[in-house]
Amino acid sequence: MTMRPYSPLPPKLNAFPDNLVVALPSMACVSVSGDDTRTFLHSQLTIDVNKMADASVRRSAHCDFKGKSWSVSLVANGASALYLIAGKTAVGASVEQLKKYGVFSKIDIASETENFDFYLLKGMQTTALLESDFAALPDSPMAMVESDSGFCITLDFPVDALLLALKKDASPAFIQAVNEAELPLFEETAATALDIASGIPALAGEEQINQYVPQMMNLQALDAIDFNKGCYMGQEVVARTRYLGRNKRAAMIFKLPAACDEIATAQLEKQAGEHWRSGGSILRAAVLGEETWLLAIVNNDTTPEDSFRLSTNPALELIHCELPYTL
Repeated sequence: MTMRPYSPLPPKLNAFPDNLVVALPSMACVSVSGDDTRTFLHSQLTIDVNKMADASVRRSAHCDFKGKSWSVSLVANGASALYLIAGKTAVGASVEQLKKYGVFSKIDIASETENFDFYLLKGMQTTALLESDFAALPDSPMAMVESDSGFCITLDFPVDALLLALKKDASPAFIQAVNEAELPLFEETAATALDIASGIPALAGEEQINQYVPQMMNLQALDAIDFNKGCYMGQEVVARTRYLGRNKRAAMIFKLPAACDEIATAQLEKQAGEHWRSGGSILRAAVLGEETWLLAIVNNDTTPEDSFRLSTNPALELIHCELPYTL
């Protein structure tokens, strides 16, 4: 069955319907299995995988020896493997590094991307469509449920959202059910906007790989770093950043009250007296019909009183939005 055309994106984020489905074609997944899976990933990721309960999910970073992140991913503790889920660019960067070190361990690293279609779901009408594929849904945030059709994860952020990984042969029936229920099916920009408004970082472009220490992306506030675990790649830098207060940057949310079609070339600028200077780097962006949402890495002493703009839209000042969690 051919997927129907995407529904038009609402002009603003607050106009999104309560029930929606978003296709995530840029999402990727890799499984790690074998006798040494936990020991190996423990030495690579910022979280203590040894303490992950069955069917639990954590956010995590995978860093180089300088503490700069190859990827920011969801780590899901499945019945037969640990899954790392993120955008294709980030997963590809991490897998290349994991395979270098994995030859010394009893593990199998396998791409699962070609086996699944990924979706973001919100709303009870939408999740009700999964009854034929899952006997039950996760009953708490950052938990997963597996079935013959795939797996699903209830996320912490965006609130009340579900990440769905459906096997390719189960996906057509789900999309048909979405069509018959006359629910909107949005392109991936909708999920990016929801993520940004929730302060969720991601590394989507090659130019972003190995540029940011996890704390620059607020991962310490998202339960994505365990500071009391054993050694892992980049731990020394991540620990110094925390205990010596060396991190001077954080990810913050901004909204432009207009569509910025030139967002790919836009630079973030901050007002300094009568002048405008470089204000930080844009980590994620989503352009809607009447809004542009940004997650930007800026000085961590930034306040709502500071003025920011985009180089491509100098007449409009960015609106500083609150994070839904505490740094």
